Amino acid sequence: MRVYLIAPKPDFNSGDTENNSILNTIGFKSPQVMVAAASITSIAAWFPPETDLVLCDELIDPVDLDDPADLVGISINVAQVERGLELAAAFRAKGPTVVLGGPHVSLAPEVFEGRADCLIKGEFEPVANSFIDDLFGAGLKPSYSGGKADLSTQPVPRWDLYPNHRALSGVVQTSRGCPFSCNFCDVIQYLGRVQRHKPDDKVIAEIQLLYDHGYREIQLSDDNFTVYRSRSKQLLKAIAKWNSQPERETVGFYTQLSVDVARDPEVLELCNAAGLRRAFIGLETDNEEALKDSGKRQNLKVNLIDETTKILQGGVALRSGLIVGFDHDTTECFERQFNFAQALPIVGYNVTVLVAPVSTPLYDDMKAAGRLVEAADDVLSVGGTSLTNIIPRNMTRAELAEGRDWLKSAILDPENAAQRFEHFARVLGAPVLPPFKTRTRSADDPFLELVSLLARDKPARRLIDFVRDIESERPEISGDLMASLATYLNEYAADRGVSAFKTKNPRHRTYAAR
Repeated sequence: MRVYLIAPKPDFNSGDTENNSILNTIGFKSPQVMVAAASITSIAAWFPPETDLVLCDELIDPVDLDDPADLVGISINVAQVERGLELAAAFRAKGPTVVLGGPHVSLAPEVFEGRADCLIKGEFEPVANSFIDDLFGAGLKPSYSGGKADLSTQPVPRWDLYPNHRALSGVVQTSRGCPFSCNFCDVIQYLGRVQRHKPDDKVIAEIQLLYDHGYREIQLSDDNFTVYRSRSKQLLKAIAKWNSQPERETVGFYTQLSVDVARDPEVLELCNAAGLRRAFIGLETDNEEALKDSGKRQNLKVNLIDETTKILQGGVALRSGLIVGFDHDTTECFERQFNFAQALPIVGYNVTVLVAPVSTPLYDDMKAAGRLVEAADDVLSVGGTSLTNIIPRNMTRAELAEGRDWLKSAILDPENAAQRFEHFARVLGAPVLPPFKTRTRSADDPFLELVSLLARDKPARRLIDFVRDIESERPEISGDLMASLATYLNEYAADRGVSAFKTKNPRHRTYAAR
């Protein structure tokens, strides 16, 4: 039996799909995905060895609609709904059995009813064996409903089937679930609030496998890596032991954490010792009333600037999320958020409008209040569009979209970014381990391509030179600076329009705080 497993290209329903797709990759001539698609490698691990398996990450390779597959499996998250349904319809017209699963199928199965031959609702692992038995036996049922997976029983993902040379970062899932209750977050709606952890020895085994496939940067996929400190410390010690062996090249790790980690210097010390030098943190806003309303309790009663400074001083560089459009936000929030961003020791931000994902408490509240834009509620996802599916309280949807776009471009302005790079370099603690080496090669290095492309843009050129000057002053954090610069340049090029930099006189827009 031939099985074709697909991770669709993200779509954001924003009229700006090309630029949004760019943000999932780096480089333009020979783009590489930022993070490998772990979903399809994990699903592939459950099939018998004799299965003819083909994996397709559409950000890397085009989907082959003529593939002679007997079964097509499409994993759909909230940013892949439109493309996933498009592919499902195209394959069903050609004859193979089509199975849909993934987070959004679990959150809103009614959207997918009748659009596939089989739906996987919930987590795949608890129903994997019965699914495989039925597939090779009496035939698939119309749907399977999985409960909460035991991560200790997961087979090792099939990274041998993935085009690893086209991905910068590998992925190891270390836990599922999050104990917090942010009302706009859909993670806890399908993964739950009781966090389940993968055993340390299995995490290390998967790290070793990715290392053997050439990865020198690995994402620890965890919705909040440091929420259970005793578990975090134990795993970090195991990773540090693995990563400090003299015969092995250093691996850099990346994860998600919350600001309360600043209260535990030991965790930060262990992160640095393990090579976990980068993390994402959801700060969202400095508006305390908005944080209260959204249930973001972990960000309350602390000075977010002071707390993030402690985290960087401990050796963990941060990227953060900023959200505009809370009920307490007026049109003045954009300038306030800009000033907040500039005051933090953080270079990169995900700048989004508040949306209400399906099945979240915010979605239910907005629907009950008659403030939901129903036409878009099944495809909108945080991060992909400037147009919210909520009717804002203190401005129009168009004003919110315009303000978000201004804020994003203001943050990306090279002069403003230079201030943040300087602050970042002044605060970030030195690494314990030698810097990791990227897996790129000189012939197709997307970072070198970006630098070459943006050297034609004078503001970007000045920033590149400025960061190199900082690097000469703090060579010990060179790897951290270059990683942040690569991500920044990629976003800057996408925001300004890539084609603009391919001419001798690129168009440049200057943004400053209002």
